[in-house]
Amino acid sequence: MRIFWYLARYHTIKLSDAGVYRILKRHGLSRLPGGTRVRKVHTKRYEKQVPGHQIQFEVKFLKFDGKDGKPVKRYQYAAIDDATRVRALKIYDRHNQANAIDFIDTVIDFTFDVLKDQP
Repeated sequence: MRIFWYLARYHTIKLSDAGVYRILKRHGLSRLPGGTRVRKVHTKRYEKQVPGHQIQFEVKFLKFDGKDGKPVKRYQYAAIDDATRVRALKIYDRHNQANAIDFIDTVIDFTFDVLKDQP
C-alpha cells in the first residue's frame, strides 16, 4: 500500500495495490525480509505518590470575536495533579501575576478538598 500511495502522490502513476503486488512478485520482491516483526511498545504511565507534590500548569491564550465584532482575549489557566490526575480550569480576563496566584490558590484548595472526600 505504501508503494501504491507513493506512486500516486509523487509520480502520478495510477496503479492498483494488487497491480503493485503482482509486479513485485514477478521480480521476486513479494516477500519482506524475515525478522521484521513489529516490536511491542510498553508504555508506563508515570505517577507521583504524593498528591499535590507535582502539578502541571499551563496557560492558553483564547481569541474570539465579541458581540460587537471586536476581538476579545481571554486566558485559560489549567492544572493537572500528577498523582490524582485531578484537573482544574479557570478563565481570566487578564494574564497577570495576581490572576496566576489566585489560580494556584484555587488549585491548592480544590486539591485538598478532593483529598478530604476520599476514604
